Amino acid sequence: MKKLIILTALFMLFACQTESEKNGGIGQIDRSVNLVTPSGESIKTILAISPTEQEKGLSGVKPEDFSENEGMLFFDLEDNERYFWMPDTYFDLDLIYLDKDLKIVEIVRKLPHHIGRSNPHLIPRAPRVWARHVLEMKATSEIAKKLKTGDTLGWKSPMTLKETEDKIKESFKKD
Repeated sequence: MKKLIILTALFMLFACQTESEKNGGIGQIDRSVNLVTPSGESIKTILAISPTEQEKGLSGVKPEDFSENEGMLFFDLEDNERYFWMPDTYFDLDLIYLDKDLKIVEIVRKLPHHIGRSNPHLIPRAPRVWARHVLEMKATSEIAKKLKTGDTLGWKSPMTLKETEDKIKESFKKD
């Protein structure tokens, strides 16, 4: 029951929208997709699209509330230097950097967690990597451990990857 309440709260967090997102239509995009590995394994993935969602990331999420086969995809519209740190995280993460076609360009393994936000200089940081998207998964995930640079993930959602990008671009133009 406790897990159900926490999961509901997590999904409500992603359902909450800023006024700009409501007006721009970002809130209409399904935040839950499945990514498929080359071996056919499915990763239940939450999309982090808005700056608020991306800043929050997996901060505050307890290990029992995020399964081994789940991921969070930091979804962007252009390539850029990606930089991550681990404030208020409760489990180590693998960061899987992807290009526009979901091809893995780099993987940072076992980035240490850091409970809280005190002592910012001690909070672990990943190296800067040039990529379009970043998938975060638990470092203990057997699926994540099998992924390697050069693999391409599949996109399984009611909207295609291109349709999702177009919808987000359209909503940003309205802002």
